Amino acid sequence: MLDRALLVLFLAWLAWLPLPFASVIEKARLPLVAVPLVIALLSSRSAHEPGDSQRSRAYKRWGLGAVLLCLVIAIQLVPLPSAMLPAESDAVWQQATLVAKNLGAHTATFHPISINPEATARELFRLLGLLAAFHVAATLIYTHGRRLALAATLIAAAIFEIFYGINEAALRRYEIWGWRNKLIFNRVTGTFVNPNHFAHYLAIIIPMAIFLMAIAWHDAAPGATVARRIAKVIEQNMLSFGIGAVAAIGCVAAILVASSRGALLALFAGTAIVTLIAMSRSHTLRRSRRRRMKFAVSGTVMFIVILIGLVIYIGRERTINRFKPRDEETLTLVGRTGEYASALGVWRRFPLFGSGAGTFIDVSSMTQREDLEKLFDHAHNDYLEIGATTGVLGFTIAIVALLSGYAALVRSTFGKEAEGSFRHRAFQAAALMSLAIAMVHALFDFNFFIPANAATLAAIAGAAVGIRRTQTPSS
Repeated sequence: MLDRALLVLFLAWLAWLPLPFASVIEKARLPLVAVPLVIALLSSRSAHEPGDSQRSRAYKRWGLGAVLLCLVIAIQLVPLPSAMLPAESDAVWQQATLVAKNLGAHTATFHPISINPEATARELFRLLGLLAAFHVAATLIYTHGRRLALAATLIAAAIFEIFYGINEAALRRYEIWGWRNKLIFNRVTGTFVNPNHFAHYLAIIIPMAIFLMAIAWHDAAPGATVARRIAKVIEQNMLSFGIGAVAAIGCVAAILVASSRGALLALFAGTAIVTLIAMSRSHTLRRSRRRRMKFAVSGTVMFIVILIGLVIYIGRERTINRFKPRDEETLTLVGRTGEYASALGVWRRFPLFGSGAGTFIDVSSMTQREDLEKLFDHAHNDYLEIGATTGVLGFTIAIVALLSGYAALVRSTFGKEAEGSFRHRAFQAAALMSLAIAMVHALFDFNFFIPANAATLAAIAGAAVGIRRTQTPSS
């Protein structure tokens, strides 16, 4: 009973995440972190299951990487004598101490590696919340029914975001819970302030809609011809297949009207990456070159047809015309390259331990050489920002854990060594797609630092390596 109550609470929390401006506001910080931590403490389920080694391996790699990254950030908060501080951190604190003394303020003898301990502490708690969300999803979402519930919750949240954003755009209000957006017009943002972050949220949920469609297609008539299977889908599984199809098409349409080139590119690249992995590793597809080609061609054609159809239906003015280069796009490109250069400069100054998690806005001006009228709050490249703020140590831990866990999940999803039912592996494939989309988008945006997007992805990843409590075919 407690297990089900915790699951309902967790799913409600996931649906709530994007509502308070993607949980970026200060008032959302406590529920963002506290809810998954409390659920994790109340949950008594083990995160491991004998005989499920590959899934456990992915869970262990991601979990261990997250713990080690949190440990590195915790070390950044430990007060140290000047002789033990990295040179650049010590120089910043010495300057701050000198200013404080000139003002007659009391100064501490020891200082942490982070140049802004409060910001680093906030980032540490956020990461602990993400780790808890990952763990809770892995321990509570362990059956097909629960994975369907997760997918349905996220799809429902995405549909609400779409309708909310389109309603505000149709009324020309561009408001988010009463707050008027005076910065971005004619672009749908849902309850997010930024249309690109809104589009990213939809992009990582699209694989959940594809998962619903795949299950409906597979369960309709396994082994039957395509014509027979289509008839069975219409007869038996039209509702679930239709919900998945409508949700996927709606999300793509919303990404178009949000005019997010990054999200659209990441969606296409992430889908292509997982498709290529499936083609190269799937035992079923490798047995037949013809089947492999039909799989690739049919998927590509379907995506292109849907995209063209949406452009025609919505109209060129609200879709592709907004993707044409303009003067402001040139300015954006200059700003992004300036942010990348600034992040690399910070990384060179704080090479080993970084400047402190969450401190990029405090240190970016040290190396900023372009777009000087602005203050860079993020690097628009999550990998560079992680390197700049956590150093080589944090960057190495994060990248090794991310890629090795992804590789472990690939092995447990495709190929001869794959385990579990089709339903389970279909969800894992969808999770791989969501992760690939996020990793591609992280090259030119900072969605790992948007609380709602990062926590949603953590839940999807956790559910993909969920520990099965039964060995039933439906698991």
